[in-house]
Amino acid sequence: MYPEFHGRMVSSFLSHYFTEVTDYSFTADMEAELDNVSAGLTKWKGLLRDYWTRFSKYCELTGNVHIHQVEKMLEKTFGDFLFASLPNESRTCPSCLQGTLLFKVRRFGAGYFIGCDQHPKCKYIAKTLYGEEDEDITSEDTKRNVEPPKLLGVHPSSNEKILMKNGPYGYYVQLGEDKKGYVPKRASPSQVKDVNSVTLEDALELLCYPVTLMNGSCLYGNHPDDGQPVVLKLAKFGFTIRHRQTIAPVPKHDMVSCSLDG
Repeated sequence: MYPEFHGRMVSSFLSHYFTEVTDYSFTADMEAELDNVSAGLTKWKGLLRDYWTRFSKYCELTGNVHIHQVEKMLEKTFGDFLFASLPNESRTCPSCLQGTLLFKVRRFGAGYFIGCDQHPKCKYIAKTLYGEEDEDITSEDTKRNVEPPKLLGVHPSSNEKILMKNGPYGYYVQLGEDKKGYVPKRASPSQVKDVNSVTLEDALELLCYPVTLMNGSCLYGNHPDDGQPVVLKLAKFGFTIRHRQTIAPVPKHDMVSCSLDG
């Protein structure tokens, strides 16, 4: 298991602004204090009062930290990772040729990226560094600086184009072209080792998910206890089965497929 960049970023933030709480000795000292409370040697109210007096000061100080200070701290901590993949490792904005590429945290919503310090005059974004598998790739910022889509063919029923595209989260196949106010169906070929080998048939197979599982009579069925659908989904790291809020992975050795009409 490897921590994602988001986790590393949160850990760095806490270590920088909550130094006492994130120190390794803090947990050991707290366990000793709690043992004393259990043994009747320390009053628990006094222990909590002492802890909160110290912790609240960290909260107060951190609450006054400007977002730019946090960005600078994270940029300094993870600079080698953030800028290593840029062309020639240059920090000069290739769009306006005047600005400098910086690590930025979005003001509204989740996310962080590398962009030009001349924003909003220059809206160049060099690299987007966030996103979950279910997030839609629809913002104008994330549509910049990606390679042209590859036409794999057309859908046999709707005659819509099947495209292979490369976005900020990697390659994905898409049913139909982008339209304003409409999000086309997409699927990630993360299970395919060589994305250049993806065929029209492969894309159709990927795009047919998610599907409601069939019961023994080959009719779409629901859960016998509550009548809610049981859905098979192709996730980033393999197939999953979902019933309401319960999600379970499908073992890799179990073969899964669906028909074109889904």
